[in-house]
Amino acid sequence: MNYDTLVKRIRMYMSKFEGNYSDWYVGIAKDIDEELFEKHKVDENGIWISFGADTDEIAKKVEKYFLDKNCDGNPVKLEENIRIIYAYKKNSKTVP
Repeated sequence: MNYDTLVKRIRMYMSKFEGNYSDWYVGIAKDIDEELFEKHKVDENGIWISFGADTDEIAKKVEKYFLDKNCDGNPVKLEENIRIIYAYKKNSKTVP
């Protein structure tokens, strides 16, 4: 998926739920299951979304867009094959 489409889809998803950008965590990953469900303890039935970007650079650029909007996150160094962009609404069970 391209940059504009990713930003639009993630923003639309976030807008369905109350809160601010700071209520969300946004990141990129190679393995979404490991990242979301193991590392961040997100409930599989919880409030989260993920998409595949066309390139690693697009994924990183989308991540930066949301971090600049005050989403929580831990930007990682750009690596090959990290093309999954994800976002989840933080709660008392997620890390963070």
